[in-house]
Amino acid sequence: MTLESHSFRRAVALFAALMWTACAGSRPVPAAPEPAVHRVDSGRTHWVLRPSEAYDALCLLNLLRGDAFYTRFYPGEFQRFSVLLGAPEQAALAHLTGRMAKQGGKMVGPFLTLVFSVTGATTLDELETTVADDAAWGRMRADFLATSYGREDGFAEMEDVRRDLGVLLAFLKRVEFPRIWRAEYLPQVAQAIAGLAEKAAPYDVVGWDEAVLGRDLQVAALSAHVLKFAKPHGIRVTGWNFLTDATYPADVTVKTAVHELLHPPFAREGVLEAKLSALEADPYFQRLVREHDPAFGYTTARGLTEEDCAEAIDVYVSEREGLLRDREGRPLTGAEFFRDHDDGLHVLAFVLYEELKRAGPSRGGTYEAFLLGLFERGVLEPGGLERRFRASPGHYPVKALGEAAAP
Repeated sequence: MTLESHSFRRAVALFAALMWTACAGSRPVPAAPEPAVHRVDSGRTHWVLRPSEAYDALCLLNLLRGDAFYTRFYPGEFQRFSVLLGAPEQAALAHLTGRMAKQGGKMVGPFLTLVFSVTGATTLDELETTVADDAAWGRMRADFLATSYGREDGFAEMEDVRRDLGVLLAFLKRVEFPRIWRAEYLPQVAQAIAGLAEKAAPYDVVGWDEAVLGRDLQVAALSAHVLKFAKPHGIRVTGWNFLTDATYPADVTVKTAVHELLHPPFAREGVLEAKLSALEADPYFQRLVREHDPAFGYTTARGLTEEDCAEAIDVYVSEREGLLRDREGRPLTGAEFFRDHDDGLHVLAFVLYEELKRAGPSRGGTYEAFLLGLFERGVLEPGGLERRFRASPGHYPVKALGEAAAP
């Protein structure tokens, strides 16, 4: 392609995007529409389903980085907004990616929503205020560092990208994202929320998880923030809150709730801390941490351990409740799910899932006691994870480690 034809095509795309944005801005839109919040009770679970302009804005910033992991889900929206980016915004996105994703090993969108969730921000204006005001930024820093996530991750990366966030949030305001969100995206999200509210009543996710964990979660309300730009994730943020996508079927959002309620799935302390640390030194587990696609996250041993210990319960419960399905709606077994999910990365989760099935629903005690029992019986043994995995009839080729399926 010649430079001239590339420039012409970019000019056409820019004109189309400007017209699209201008037309969206010209439509009459209520200044402050009432959010489409629905509440549904189901046993121990008190669902609250709501939209969020703020979380959608942060997820859109992540999309604008241009990572194919996200743009494949939103090609039209990426083109619409990215063509309007200027040099300052491009530089901010590049620095955000370099500092947070490449150096920090973070999934940018999920991490930003996690940090800002401590503020309770619901609008782009509130996000902007937090970034621009030193006192508000300081409160967010203190509140995040007081959480288990903050104690693990710190706040240095956020400090380093604060200026980038200011540039990018100002860009979203300049292209009238709040108006576009209310006029175009909120109606889609509100319709999805109404449909989800009709289907949520049978799903007592809090009660299901409590039965396996062996403890009370004390969830006064479980808030599902239904977004335009959450794909391909389900995201846990602080408090009893998680993010899901408006296009997901109800069983996907319910499964997401089952999973996100579980973080953290244990009190990692004392003997259990020592046992898990020893298991994390297992050479096979270390390979899983180092060699998988970092786009999936879980780039630290502790992070992968927590995810796997939660996912084992998630898949065990979801299979039992009929929530494991492929894209065509066909029921999946746990083994089928683990084979395909995140390139088969979650080997430890698969081993734990099989042990949960073996123990059955009558198993008593806490999840911590269950894990310690597996160590005591030699099911979990540092240096023996791969052997235990291969011994299972349901084991599979681990694509994350470059293992090919049998012909």
